[in-house]
Amino acid sequence: MIYLLNIFIYLLTPLGGVLSYYSLLGIAFDTIFGALLFLQYLFSLHMFVFMLPWIFSLRNFSLW
Repeated sequence: MIYLLNIFIYLLTPLGGVLSYYSLLGIAFDTIFGALLFLQYLFSLHMFVFMLPWIFSLRNFSLW
């Protein structure tokens, strides 16, 4: 939603204005952090799926 708002503000501001550059930075940061958040989600899902067999195998392992 904020991403769409930043695009809307960018379209309404004259080119070269402070708000124009600010909204471009907002769009760039939203895109970058959105991609990083998605990659973090994929990595955590990957780790969860591939660590499940290891976790279940340790369940039967006793240190005593």
